Amino acid sequence: MSAQDPVFDSSFQTRLLRPRYWPSWLALGALCVLAFVPPRWRDKLAEWLAPLVVKVSKKQIYIAKTNLDICFANKSQAERDAILMTSIRIGLKTLLGFGEFTVRSPAYLMKRIQVSGWEHIEAEQAAGRPMILVVPHSWPVDAAGYYFTQRGVPMCAMMKSARNPVFDWHINRERAKNGCRVYERSAGIKSVIRTVKRGHSFFYLPDQDHGREASIFAPFFGYPKATLPALPRLVQVSGAKAVPMLACYDEAKYCYRLEIEAPFADYPSADLMADTCRMNNMIEQQLTRDPGQYMWFLKIFDTREEQEGSDGLYEEGIKRIRGDLPPGA
Repeated sequence: MSAQDPVFDSSFQTRLLRPRYWPSWLALGALCVLAFVPPRWRDKLAEWLAPLVVKVSKKQIYIAKTNLDICFANKSQAERDAILMTSIRIGLKTLLGFGEFTVRSPAYLMKRIQVSGWEHIEAEQAAGRPMILVVPHSWPVDAAGYYFTQRGVPMCAMMKSARNPVFDWHINRERAKNGCRVYERSAGIKSVIRTVKRGHSFFYLPDQDHGREASIFAPFFGYPKATLPALPRLVQVSGAKAVPMLACYDEAKYCYRLEIEAPFADYPSADLMADTCRMNNMIEQQLTRDPGQYMWFLKIFDTREEQEGSDGLYEEGIKRIRGDLPPGA
């Protein structure tokens, strides 16, 4: 990264060849091999693995169930469990297909992605405006980035470094090689604003919990969620329009699907809370329509409005799962 433009450095580092990273390289190799397996067969493998995830990933399952209990309190337990299993299946199907974006041809991949609402993108392009694509954390979000760059839309995005440096390098190299300018979150939003003003559209993922200091508490499925109120400012200072989009995996057709909505009209207003609520309401509508697409394993409600101390919403349950608390505590 340079001081002028702290974009992700996709150059290879020899330290990634150390023996402790060999299992990661083997995993990436396996994903590249799976890229040549017909999607319907690969999806069968994902469906077989899904129940194992429930048994093994107890912490992640607890977080997902907590989120679903909050967001879909009006549904029965069986309905919430069905959403969870769909989310696990789609997550696995997306993961097992990840190697496609490394080794398969653009012609093959573009046929694997179906899009609705592209006319909204064309309208913004015709007006000469970049876009801020408001994209919640659904599993196939990288398919959306690939499609936009292949269609010639210059893009930029912010990312949080993965714990595994091999996966971190590979994932962000794949994003960057298709023309997307990738910034580490620590680089700050000013770098993104400069890039958007130069004509790049921005993939904005609005649903993570960034903590109390950076957030305001806006309703999300009726629950006060620590929400970053950055979208109104981004729109205002960049001159871009906010365009909602949901990236999906179609289990029936074995393909990716992008659902693009009309840009927010008359946005932003003079009311920051109202603008932030409008963003959250849009995400609610998307996830209500197709809840199994979402990464319910994220700690989206971790910072509580009335929180005292450092422990977030999920911490007590996680400690109990780890055995740090007695069952009755």
